[in-house]
Amino acid sequence: MQQLDYLTKLLGFQGFYVKDMEIERKDDIERVILELWRAKGGKYICSPCGNELLDKHSSWIQEVRHLHLWRYLTILRFEKVKVRCPRCGVKVESLEFLEKSKRITKELSHQVSELCKVMTIEDVATFEHLHWETVKDIDKKAIEKAQTERNLEGISVLGVDEISVGRGHNYWHLISSLDGPYGPEMLHVGEGRKEEDLKPFWRWFGKQRARMVTHGVMDMAKGFINSFRTHCPSIKIIYDKFHVMRHLLNALNDVRKAEFKRAGKKMKGLLCGKKFILLKRMNNLKGDARKALKELLGVNHRIYKAHLLKESFGQLWSYTYKGAARRFWENWKEQLKWQRLEPYKKFANMIDRHIDGILGYCDNKVSLGYIEGTNLKARNIIRKAYGYRDKHYMKLKIIQGCSSIGVFRPYPYPLHHNPG
Repeated sequence: MQQLDYLTKLLGFQGFYVKDMEIERKDDIERVILELWRAKGGKYICSPCGNELLDKHSSWIQEVRHLHLWRYLTILRFEKVKVRCPRCGVKVESLEFLEKSKRITKELSHQVSELCKVMTIEDVATFEHLHWETVKDIDKKAIEKAQTERNLEGISVLGVDEISVGRGHNYWHLISSLDGPYGPEMLHVGEGRKEEDLKPFWRWFGKQRARMVTHGVMDMAKGFINSFRTHCPSIKIIYDKFHVMRHLLNALNDVRKAEFKRAGKKMKGLLCGKKFILLKRMNNLKGDARKALKELLGVNHRIYKAHLLKESFGQLWSYTYKGAARRFWENWKEQLKWQRLEPYKKFANMIDRHIDGILGYCDNKVSLGYIEGTNLKARNIIRKAYGYRDKHYMKLKIIQGCSSIGVFRPYPYPLHHNPG
């Protein structure tokens, strides 16, 4: 009897104690069955209204899964009761330790949802001896609950990016907080990149919080710009450095292709296959790649000048004073004169149209790298799962993987403490 008292204390379900224990083998799986009895004088609770009742209407024996007991699959067997409530009629009693609509305990449900943060659904299902759809449903509900309970106060800087999903021109937008209470983290994933596609986020985020947003980091897509300016009256747009640099790299590649067409046979041999060497930063090249780049720059003046301008352009984001940054930009444009670099001239005209958004970084040195990092992490999450059949679940997994709700916490405080 004393051993069962120890199990009762370890189990910690208030109002229940372990009456008996047996071990059985079923389908090559060893199970331990703990038979629970109710403490004398216990009350039954109506599940809809929480009313406490002394008498039961009817009962039956139910078995539910609990956390593993050492190497044994643990089954709890107890009497489940229906009550006749004066307010609600005949209803099933409410038991605090049971997961709603599942024959598992809340502790097991919590462990499953935590394991899904670091393991695949299939692996968790194998580990816990559960069906994969059960595991997915538990994980999905846990992420939805965490998403609705998130702290959104104190956010003043938002960032938005897009990601290509599947085949064709199918894009999703990723909205992140860059200065929230838990640091930079993703808030929302939605389909499309037009202005109206962002409306579900603003409804969820709230009008009052949107008015407190002072800066928005994004690329030069009109849909993002118009949406943020509509919902955040005092916002200042900051254009993402990585998207601006991507336009410059495209211009550099256009110069390379133009020179390839213009070059003779000897030059074509030098230019062929040098695209990625040319686009990389000089500091990141080593060995043969660095030697090949120097050889290329030494025989073509236009590519040499275009590469120098590319290497120096990143300095634009190093200034804290807008006047100094603007002077640097004007000097950078001056170097394009007489160079016959038409792609660079088109790039310069585009930057002139958006220069205020680029110089906005001088006022607020936000984390520009986080947005690009979440884009890569979102792709890896999709690739790791080999795609998701449930779009809503895929969005939730991306949010979880790129935010504080995805932190692995396998050992919470006890959900149900039995002081007896």
